[in-house]
Amino acid sequence: MSAMVRLFGIASLDGGEEHMLASPTELLMFRDLAALITPTPVARIKLGTDEVARHREVIDTVFMQRSVLPAPPGTVFRSREMVTRWLELHYVTLVEALAFVEGRAGARVHVQLRDLAVVPAGQTVEAAADLDAIAAVSFRLLRRYAAGWAALRPQRETGLAASASFLVDRERWELFEEVVGNEERRTPELRYKLTGPWPPYDFVKMQFGG
Repeated sequence: MSAMVRLFGIASLDGGEEHMLASPTELLMFRDLAALITPTPVARIKLGTDEVARHREVIDTVFMQRSVLPAPPGTVFRSREMVTRWLELHYVTLVEALAFVEGRAGARVHVQLRDLAVVPAGQTVEAAADLDAIAAVSFRLLRRYAAGWAALRPQRETGLAASASFLVDRERWELFEEVVGNEERRTPELRYKLTGPWPPYDFVKMQFGG
């Protein structure tokens, strides 16, 4: 019986080259698609901080070379043959997804109240609603400079904040960065933080059923 394998992500190899993209992974080819895999002795990977960091390191390394579709951390298949079958079953969707993210990167924009001390006691909910409304206007503007966008879960534990992710053409990254800066200058009571460029973590949803 074939050994179980861990899937890190999917990349496209133009011209059929099969060199290693990120150590310690190997490439499992199906047509022009390459699954980045490693053997694993367990059916379930314990997702501690180290394992998540390892997963991101592999994806980031490939992302520096070419477009990649990140798999959820800890994704395991029972065998190499099952990975190949999954690639065959979802081939068209995966190719289209790689074409969509080609030449693009993820940008995360976090909007936070600059001075939490100005929020009166007992009015946190109202302040959060006001911030969300202002951030929504900014996010609508930023959408014009991106191929896609997704709202991110608010992180209220770190203070009043609103966050969104945008899929930005790499050649327009500096323009996007400039627009974010303009929004911060337009609303001096808020702090805008742009991070990236990231692999398209927020724009890839893989299906493993069936």
